Amino acid sequence: MTEQPVRLGPREQQIVELLLQGCDNAEIASQLKMARRTVKAHFNRLFLRFGITGGIKRVKLATLLYRRQSCLQTNVMDRALPTSVNTESSSLSPRA
Repeated sequence: MTEQPVRLGPREQQIVELLLQGCDNAEIASQLKMARRTVKAHFNRLFLRFGITGGIKRVKLATLLYRRQSCLQTNVMDRALPTSVNTESSSLSPRA
């Protein structure tokens, strides 16, 4: 599988969130008030967009999306942290 940016629509994002929470198709359909067949169609499109073929597709998709989500959160945290810390101005530094 190659790493290419894939944008999810709002409904796909909802489905993915529920997948990552461990919901099955019936639970996703119930929570989003749609037919199970519609949930399955969304998953099939996601499999195609992410290049997932073969067995245990849901596990592969969940793993891939979880990793991407973790990477995005790590990148956001890295950008939010200062690159250098001035210890002289820190209130935790001992004063002379």
